[in-house]
Amino acid sequence: MRKRIAIFANGYSMEFLQSMLNGIEQSGFYNNYDYLVFLSHTSYDDPEEMNDGEFAIYRLPYIEDFDGVIVFTNCLNSCGSGVELVKRAVDCGTPVVSIGIRVEGAINVDIDNTTGIRELCEHLITMHNVRHAVIIGGKDDHPESIVRIDTCRTVFHEHGLDINDKDIFYGDWGNVKTTVITDSLAANPDGLPDAIICANDIMALACATELARLNIRVPEDVIVTGYDSIIRGQLFCPVLTTVSSDYSTIGQECIQLFNDAGDGYSISTDFKIPSKLVLGESCGCFESKLFDTRRKENARDTYSRYLDHLKLESSERTLTQLITDSTEYEGLNKRLIDFYSANRDIFGDDFFIVIHNKYLEDVMSDDNAVFEDGERGRLSSIVAISEGKVCDRLDTDRHRLIPLYDHDSGTNHIYYLMPLHNGRYNYGYCVISDKSKLMLGHMDLHSNLEKLMLAFKIQRSNIQLHIYNESLKRMSQIDAMTGLYNRLGYEKKAIPIYHECERLRRMLMVMFIDINHMKLINDSFGHISGDSAIRATASAIMANIKPDWIAVRFGGDEFLIIGGITDETEAEDCQSSIVSYISRINREENNPFTLSVSSGFILSDRTYKKPLTEYIKEADNLMYVTKRKLHSENGHAF
Repeated sequence: MRKRIAIFANGYSMEFLQSMLNGIEQSGFYNNYDYLVFLSHTSYDDPEEMNDGEFAIYRLPYIEDFDGVIVFTNCLNSCGSGVELVKRAVDCGTPVVSIGIRVEGAINVDIDNTTGIRELCEHLITMHNVRHAVIIGGKDDHPESIVRIDTCRTVFHEHGLDINDKDIFYGDWGNVKTTVITDSLAANPDGLPDAIICANDIMALACATELARLNIRVPEDVIVTGYDSIIRGQLFCPVLTTVSSDYSTIGQECIQLFNDAGDGYSISTDFKIPSKLVLGESCGCFESKLFDTRRKENARDTYSRYLDHLKLESSERTLTQLITDSTEYEGLNKRLIDFYSANRDIFGDDFFIVIHNKYLEDVMSDDNAVFEDGERGRLSSIVAISEGKVCDRLDTDRHRLIPLYDHDSGTNHIYYLMPLHNGRYNYGYCVISDKSKLMLGHMDLHSNLEKLMLAFKIQRSNIQLHIYNESLKRMSQIDAMTGLYNRLGYEKKAIPIYHECERLRRMLMVMFIDINHMKLINDSFGHISGDSAIRATASAIMANIKPDWIAVRFGGDEFLIIGGITDETEAEDCQSSIVSYISRINREENNPFTLSVSSGFILSDRTYKKPLTEYIKEADNLMYVTKRKLHSENGHAF
């Protein structure tokens, strides 16, 4: 039976993750494990509530269910969340590797930020005569950002140069703030610095791109450098001068450590992965034929990627319409399975959408209630495709996160689990394998997930609006005092019953009911008693009609019953049952009046030559015959 490793990573750091997984795959222990990667897309540029919804994926698993844990503590865009994950594993005794940030009790993999940054600064100073440098750091409290900045300042100081506090900025590891910083540097009346040293390649690319927009040349007018050596930096023009860390070696070390821990060997709790300078074009050092080859290969594949994007976008439009056009969850499972089955070339042979049960069962529940229910583990799949086979909706829970998961299947797997949420509230997650096109390369995974979540959000709003509209329609057709249909309800419901009976050549019964001595009840006991009499009569009617009949409050104390029957005895039984029910009310309830009603009914012939209004008029006349007879025989019925 294979063991399981949980990996917690950020989707914006996929290259580090893939490099680490490649290192694991190169080891001799790769096949001993299945790998569940819990992937968020959090960014300091995004609103807090969006990041909260993304971070929910890290709270999904029970850490104690796994044989090992790897946390990219330095890349989650929340040092606190990363450290918390590591501590959870430490507390439950699961072997855990913390990458980039040291946590007591964990196996700590330290990225040697110092060596590569030192090489970079030495190169800039000695080879390019850089005297004035500006640093765009990551987050001001992030350990790696702090080390990279401190190392730059130390090296410059060793050469008799200073990097002052006014030369240090923070781009929060992203594009938005970096672009604003770049604009301010370009507008500085004192001119540009010799070099802009960025704490990662993302910010370096944003900086170089903004400089190009401002007609400032890199490296002729200013040098720009990064850190991480990501593919986009290698394909950029000019290719970034940067620093690389060997995440592949991290993967090999991690899997060796877990295997040693499983075999009972003592393991080192700390080790360091070196970093090194990678020269590119953005410092003006040289133009590498290797970079040209990569750029040509990228250009050659551009149209192929374009076609893949067109297909993905087309499928996303289809999916969005499929979800948002639905005004109920019934049948959504089948429609989604049909869609993902037809698009397996994009999404792969293993694909799951798992939803908190309350989300599906109670569409009017608020987001927080859905989230809390999911935290307790009540989950089920609305899409389950395993090894290319389509499965029905399956129940699962937080211990068995992947429906149909089999420890003993023939090959091991890498599964990516990503959150589905509405702002800060999570309502499920999506599972996809490493073999899908979305995970293999150049398609925008996060964009696809965002569109899926937006479609679910719109659908839920549409369903809720549909329910509200139906409720308003019903309210407009229902008499508030009695709960029976009102005159508008009569028009909407009675006529279809009439036409249905006409179509089936079935007899239609129309019964008219009127409360006896209603004026005397109001005059003698007040309108509150009069209202009680009306409600009691309505209760008697509702308790004694068939489900496919309708009852209408036709006027103040006048009621109408309409329904299809097979013979006259059904009408007579209804009539007598209502009278008996009212008699029981008189015996059991302490009303100051004695309630009684008069009624009359008419049955249609099977030719339906008369309109419904004529039948109602005839039933009304018959009811008045009964009422007049009652009045003449009994006088006041109190």
